[in-house]
Amino acid sequence: MVFVETSGIGQGDDAITEVADVSMYVTTREYGAPSQLEKLEMLDVADLIVLNKFDRRGSEEALSEIRKQFKRNREMWDADDSILPVIPTIASQFADAGVDMLWERLSGILREKNNADFSATPARVSKDGLPHRSNPIPSERQGYLAEVSAAVRSYHERTDAAVAQVRLVQQLEASTEQMRSSGKDAAADDLTEESENVRSEVPDEVWKALEEFDARVVAYRSGEASYTVRGKAIPVETTRTTLSGLDLPRVALPDTEDWGDRLEWIRDENAPGSFPFTGGVFPFKRADELPVRMFAGEGSAERTNKRYHFLSKDQPFNRLSVAFDSPSLYGHDPVGRLDIFGKVCESGVSISTVDEMEKLFEGFDLCAPNTSVSKTINGNYWWHLAAFFTVAIRQQVAKFVEENGRDPTDEENSEIRAKTLRTVRGTVQADQLKEAMGQNTLVFNLDTALRMMGDVAEFYVDNDVRNHYFVSISGYHIDEAGANPISQAALTLSNGLTYVELFNSRGLDADKFLRNFSWFFSNGMDPEYAVIGRVSRRIWAIAMRDLYGVGDRGQKLKYHIQGSGRSLHSQEFTWNDYRTTLQALYALADNANSLHTNSRDEAFGTPTEDTVRDAVAIQLILSKEYGWLQNENPLQGSYIAEWLTDNVEEQVLRIFEEMHARGGVLGSLEVNYQRNRIQDESMVYEQRKHSGELPIVGVNTYVDEGSAMMSSEDFDVDVTRSDEAERHMVIDRNKAFKETHAAEAEAGLARLKQVAREGGNLFEVMMDIVEYCTVGQVTQALFETGGKFRRNM
Repeated sequence: MVFVETSGIGQGDDAITEVADVSMYVTTREYGAPSQLEKLEMLDVADLIVLNKFDRRGSEEALSEIRKQFKRNREMWDADDSILPVIPTIASQFADAGVDMLWERLSGILREKNNADFSATPARVSKDGLPHRSNPIPSERQGYLAEVSAAVRSYHERTDAAVAQVRLVQQLEASTEQMRSSGKDAAADDLTEESENVRSEVPDEVWKALEEFDARVVAYRSGEASYTVRGKAIPVETTRTTLSGLDLPRVALPDTEDWGDRLEWIRDENAPGSFPFTGGVFPFKRADELPVRMFAGEGSAERTNKRYHFLSKDQPFNRLSVAFDSPSLYGHDPVGRLDIFGKVCESGVSISTVDEMEKLFEGFDLCAPNTSVSKTINGNYWWHLAAFFTVAIRQQVAKFVEENGRDPTDEENSEIRAKTLRTVRGTVQADQLKEAMGQNTLVFNLDTALRMMGDVAEFYVDNDVRNHYFVSISGYHIDEAGANPISQAALTLSNGLTYVELFNSRGLDADKFLRNFSWFFSNGMDPEYAVIGRVSRRIWAIAMRDLYGVGDRGQKLKYHIQGSGRSLHSQEFTWNDYRTTLQALYALADNANSLHTNSRDEAFGTPTEDTVRDAVAIQLILSKEYGWLQNENPLQGSYIAEWLTDNVEEQVLRIFEEMHARGGVLGSLEVNYQRNRIQDESMVYEQRKHSGELPIVGVNTYVDEGSAMMSSEDFDVDVTRSDEAERHMVIDRNKAFKETHAAEAEAGLARLKQVAREGGNLFEVMMDIVEYCTVGQVTQALFETGGKFRRNM
């Protein structure tokens, strides 16, 4: 097999046909004018001519031109196009019908010339006989990012207009009162008529918003109020008494008599829990559950389980967050192969069988109302999610047996399964788009990965999974890859909007699947991080209500946030605690729904129990002791917070419009827009850090030369590492599991492949076969039917 690639090959040179028994000429539509085809000598002699990148604009016309020229060259004037050896392909697409047609033709030629058996199944092509790009989002919805940008701008324009009108009404009514008190009734009558005319032009919803604001002010100042959650009234105290005896408002509202100022605040900010949710998605923070969620995972399931019990000790809630090792992340079973063995149990927990997942959560009731589990897994998360659900169901079955002294019937098993799926709380990260642009653990072909996300969303809707999030749309990894906070917000929101379009295209009800959306951001030291949640909540709420017609719950953007990993430095690493404290202050002031505070030693390894305890203490001290945070909306009313919110939002909308011009998120991925942006911003950060223009204390300023560079001899800091014995243990257990379930696994994997080819719901099958198939077995089966991820270079 000989490959030749030059800019002019084939024009005046067919020498390659002298050394190859079969010749194939591959081109794209960028050959120039049709007259250029007359110069292509390979059209005269090649056995096959391939027009690749057939999804590009103008390719159908190019195919027609090449076929005409081929007929002229070979004097096949009356030949039907279907018999010509001119094949259109989209080689970048897995299981492309054009590539299948090409192999069918090529295998026939090879069989004829070599008298050898080259098998080929008939290509599955559309009625027109051409390959087509499989686009998860319908062509008529490709402009969704521009629509969102327009919807947000329109919302603010309507706000400005309404603010001017209600202010004018107030001014006219005040002038009317003044005229009447002065005995100028004629002038007062004219002013009354004008104020009524202007008032009639103001939408009823505006006056209703002002009335609700006045009622809220009265309620919040009374000391007691209530709000409704899922039909249940939740009473709350609206003030906290300080040691000095002041009744500090938990939510502070603006104290202004100007109707325009009030309305502007209502439309741009509003109280937490009210549209557009700029200040937060819930009216008040829960007093019984702090937003602590610490990321942990190390070694075997047993060792990580021990860390979870340590983290939740003396806490009234269990908010667990799972870090997986690299083989688990990439869908490999733990084996002795050297490139895998060294990563088994390293920087995360090794989970490859449902039995390992069960060991991971031993001692935790996954259906308890005070327990929730976040799983940071993406490329092959379907298996891990199915294993998690299966373990939760196993726990409830075991509880039934213990309480009733017998096994449940088939009907009772179905009821237990359904109730468990409705009850279990937690999140799986599962964000495939951010993998393609930032995290780099995308495992499967992107089209396959997005299809499987849709399968999971459909499963959640069909099974009423209401308390577990099937995606955590993540900006954290985009930020860690080098993006600045504005790009983090823009790229993350655009990914979320893409998922809405993707699931809508499958006919799913947005009000049902959006209740299973969650978000994940990174929190650094730059000023824009202070408002990343506020900006995202406002854009999302406006888009969901005004563009997609979604109800209240789907308008609420709930997010987890973690301190920036790249803001942690190995030099003077104990000072990382100070950075983490300030980042946590940003998050808590902005009403983040959950928070991970980094341990100071994460700059060079998995944290120890001592440093994790210190990191948790940072949150507890801020939440329980720090007086400023006893008020729950401290950023609202701040001039700088409002300025940052408006300006960051504007930059986010501009990035939306730039991506729209490139075909939306998926089109931008094809031309590497997101990755190039991230890389450019990363270079700015690194260059300024290196030059000292960006001061980092202990790194490039206020440096102690004696401790700036720690030698290996002087490195006496405790670090957490796995050992070979632990690795061999999990490898042996995985091997034993596969041997025990070999027969069931073979049948289950065959069923999975069949459903994949037929277009059925893969997650439904995954829930059935996870009992006896390992993560590695499932990953390999899906590679065969869905394709591996291959990055555009």
